[in-house]
Amino acid sequence: MMTPSIASTKSIEVPTVILLVDDQPIIAAAVYKMIASHKEWAFHFCAEPLQAVAKALELKPTVILQDLVMPGMDGLDLVKAYRAESSLRETPLIVLSSKEEATTKAAAFALGANDYLVKLPDPVELVARIRHHSDGFKATLERNAAFAALAASERHLQEENRRAADYVRSLLPAPLTEGPATTQWRFVPSESLGGDAFGYHWLDASRLAVYLLDVCGHGVGPALLGVSAMNVISSNAIPNCDMGNPAAVLEGLNVLFPMEKHNEMFFTLWYGVLNVETGNLKWSGGSHPPTLLYAPDGSMTTLISQGLMVGAALGIPYETSEVTVQRGSRLVLYSDGIYELEKPDGHFASLEEFTDAAKDCTGAQDDLDTILKHARTVQVSNNFKDDVSLLEVRYG
Repeated sequence: MMTPSIASTKSIEVPTVILLVDDQPIIAAAVYKMIASHKEWAFHFCAEPLQAVAKALELKPTVILQDLVMPGMDGLDLVKAYRAESSLRETPLIVLSSKEEATTKAAAFALGANDYLVKLPDPVELVARIRHHSDGFKATLERNAAFAALAASERHLQEENRRAADYVRSLLPAPLTEGPATTQWRFVPSESLGGDAFGYHWLDASRLAVYLLDVCGHGVGPALLGVSAMNVISSNAIPNCDMGNPAAVLEGLNVLFPMEKHNEMFFTLWYGVLNVETGNLKWSGGSHPPTLLYAPDGSMTTLISQGLMVGAALGIPYETSEVTVQRGSRLVLYSDGIYELEKPDGHFASLEEFTDAAKDCTGAQDDLDTILKHARTVQVSNNFKDDVSLLEVRYG
């Protein structure tokens, strides 16, 4: 079941750092005097143009003030040198020069300067230009830092979800490969991890219990609830419950897992009991997609869930349905992640489309892979947005 996720980041404040590159200390003194009232601004002066790039890399200024006529290095070449450094490529650069020629200004802008002032400008204008360029750059840095923090958080969350998915997978039962009933399954967790869980176990020598559940929401919480419900079912731990009575199982789980005590989470469930001696199959469902029953001749019927989701409200009654299954038949249980797929046209695939496509499965050993392959061709992305679980039981 898909639900939206919300992430937030804490803002990161960046101080205003000004670097003046000019060979004349008198200019540095004049500029410092112009901005001295802004005590929160950090002012740095570099009189050696050959050291300017290294100084900028060290200080990480939010704005650079740069002369063009200096001994030892042409100012335009220095502009080019800043922009050759990845960490200085976007740093605002204000040319502060005695040259007023239009061609010089054009060359400076072409090489990456952001602004051009003829020195010495009016203090009000200089402060305004410094604030404008520096504040814009700081906003960019803060945005980038927030995005980086969010990306790191998402990577951490994805790693946690991957580990949780591996844990869930480790709890799933090994396939039954011999006997009157055999099983195989496929489990494809989504990146955000859903709440799918499934299993099967023998109640006695002739009755096989089989089930698949899907907790609402994404993340570790739903996964843990799914594992908890799976453990209760697999260990026959529902108090005073006949595990051979599917309706009683759902009613017992509904008492054990009320959503108000489990962070408002509920789950859908299909639970069946197959008697391998008589072929009798009893089942009950809580808002879960219908299980597919394939007869030996390849025809398919659906075993519908008639009850409400488990945990939604106390006192919900469930019904047990029955059908006689022929030897050579197959059951396929699945979660809604296999058909709730966004198509290229923006619409979502329907359950009916899925069951229509599933009718073509012939009983080959790779039918579950065929279903998965079909689902991937239906949706926009190759990755599923919700967990996908497929469980097949072959009888006889």
